[in-house]
Amino acid sequence: MSTKTNYLQSQGDFFHIYNRGVNRESIFFESRNSDYFLQRIAEYYDPEKMEIVAYCLMPNHFHFIVRQITAFGITDFFQGVCGGYVKAVNKAYDRSGHLFEGKYKMKLIESNEYLLHLSRYIHLNPVRAKLVEQPENWEFSSCGMYYGRESEIVINSDYVLRQLNGITGYKVFVQNYEPEDKKKIDRLLF
Repeated sequence: MSTKTNYLQSQGDFFHIYNRGVNRESIFFESRNSDYFLQRIAEYYDPEKMEIVAYCLMPNHFHFIVRQITAFGITDFFQGVCGGYVKAVNKAYDRSGHLFEGKYKMKLIESNEYLLHLSRYIHLNPVRAKLVEQPENWEFSSCGMYYGRESEIVINSDYVLRQLNGITGYKVFVQNYEPEDKKKIDRLLF
């Protein structure tokens, strides 16, 4: 049995889920595409099967931190969200074929250190890409929710915020990102 199959059957584990466009090309061509993807997330999200801990949609890729509650909860969610999204994009842009470079990738989050640094890494993606100056200003990310803003998508930020003394502690953690932290997350990611 493959590692991914074992992961998909697990219960209670945290995972980093990510994917990008074919040839690193865009998967979200306009903000309405990202809005539609978020609508699909809200539609297919079942917190009894899987919890979303953090996410960020970038023009050519996405990242999620999820906690799987029931076996195959992740599969059900991402098949529903991504499959319909690709069909809608292909129809809207008169295109055909693959949008993503393959099935989503998943990596087990084996430690709290990884969970904390990954959440910060994900939320800082738009800043590193120079899309915004402050991570909470990227509307296609859960960072605003970590900072207290409400959203239609219910995330469970408690796993991270509890360890950093709440919203204020998380803001400080994100603001104190240093270049050496990139080395930590690179080591944990790959």
